[in-house]
Amino acid sequence: MSQHHFPPGPPPIKGAIAQLRFLSDLTKDFMGFLVKNHELYGDIFQFQIGNMRQYVITDPDLIHQVLVAQAAKFQKDSDYTDTKRGLARFLGNGLLTSNGDFWKRQRRLVAPSLHARRIEAYADTMVNYALDTVNSWQDHARLDISEEMRRLTMRIVGKTLFNADVVDDVEDVATAMEVIQHYFVEGRAMLLPTWVPTPAERKARQARRALDEISYRLIQDWKTTREDRGDLLSMLLMAEDEDRKHMTDEQARDELVTLFLAGHETTANALNWTWYLLAQNPEVEAKLHAELDTALAGQPPTLADLKRLPYTEMVVKESLRLYPPAFGFSRVAMEDLEIGGYFVPKDTVVAITSFITHHSPQWWDEPEAFQPERFTPENEAAQQRYAYVPFGGGPRVCIGNSFAMMEAQLLLATIASRYQLRLQSGQVVEMLPLITLNPKDGLPMTVQQRQPVAVPELVLA
Repeated sequence: MSQHHFPPGPPPIKGAIAQLRFLSDLTKDFMGFLVKNHELYGDIFQFQIGNMRQYVITDPDLIHQVLVAQAAKFQKDSDYTDTKRGLARFLGNGLLTSNGDFWKRQRRLVAPSLHARRIEAYADTMVNYALDTVNSWQDHARLDISEEMRRLTMRIVGKTLFNADVVDDVEDVATAMEVIQHYFVEGRAMLLPTWVPTPAERKARQARRALDEISYRLIQDWKTTREDRGDLLSMLLMAEDEDRKHMTDEQARDELVTLFLAGHETTANALNWTWYLLAQNPEVEAKLHAELDTALAGQPPTLADLKRLPYTEMVVKESLRLYPPAFGFSRVAMEDLEIGGYFVPKDTVVAITSFITHHSPQWWDEPEAFQPERFTPENEAAQQRYAYVPFGGGPRVCIGNSFAMMEAQLLLATIASRYQLRLQSGQVVEMLPLITLNPKDGLPMTVQQRQPVAVPELVLA
């Protein structure tokens, strides 16, 4: 293989003005840029901005190479790990932003807090908060469902993460996270030094201070008793490594804010897109209602009920295929290597665009159709491996994927048992790719109360 055998791609962007214009356009239509170049150049392409070269891959076999087969040759890239300009500036050195031996140690310390038995204890909390949400709704009310889901998942993660029922604290953390998301994605296009006190920079610094103040206060509050309160914070602070050492306050703070972002934003947006898809596909919604009415008979779901709600799980999985909250993620090559017959120089950023892979007709029949039956056990077993990566894969697969799936299914079952959510005629909902995939300008919908109807048991094809 020639060392100069690089993937195809658009011409390099040279010159400061051209780079600024390109980054500004990229921020406005990031997904459109990826889709257009994928159509032009295929399953691996590159683009260059000045001296920076980035690859984009969408082929499942190539994804497997990066996440699994050659995972040891990659690490998280500076968009995340740079403490001056990357996400680590705000989240610190948590699981999302750390690398190497430190990341491995932190993952071992965090893992027990997300063990199956631990997260199963949160099922009732999730359902109770969902009931509280729908009990506040009025029939035929028009609501911003993205705000409703944000508030719901925010309360759940606040309770399960640090046992906080104090809405003000949780709201402040969520607001800070929203500021950081917008700054991280949009502010970088300005390419200004962080010491320039722009309004966006000042808001971002204030958000970081808010995260610090709340996190360290909650950590100190726990230390007054040092009891296992059943929340994730207790587990984080009680965890010991092989040398019987605990996390420092700073490390615990970083994992707290990382878990808050992951546990709040991703599930909220997974539910947002699920409601959007159900509203557009009444035949799928009818099947979902039939399963819920039969299995639950009007009662709130429990953890044990999930075994009797296979179609509910399929609906969630198919929604994650069409609108994966983690629509893309990236790694950086730690050495020269080869992927798909192309040379990958050391320090090259390799972006995995799960959104495009999930929508590719190479791997999915009728990829734009909302078909939960793709995820029957038989169909799921026949899927191309790594054509479906809503939670990533390999050693860095999302550590909270079981928590997220359980939460999404329980919240969907609780709410859909009692309400149908409707879009206005002709309503257009656009995507807003921040750190997670959001509905742009919210998700205004009309909520319509429904009564469970006893029906014969649903047979899945």
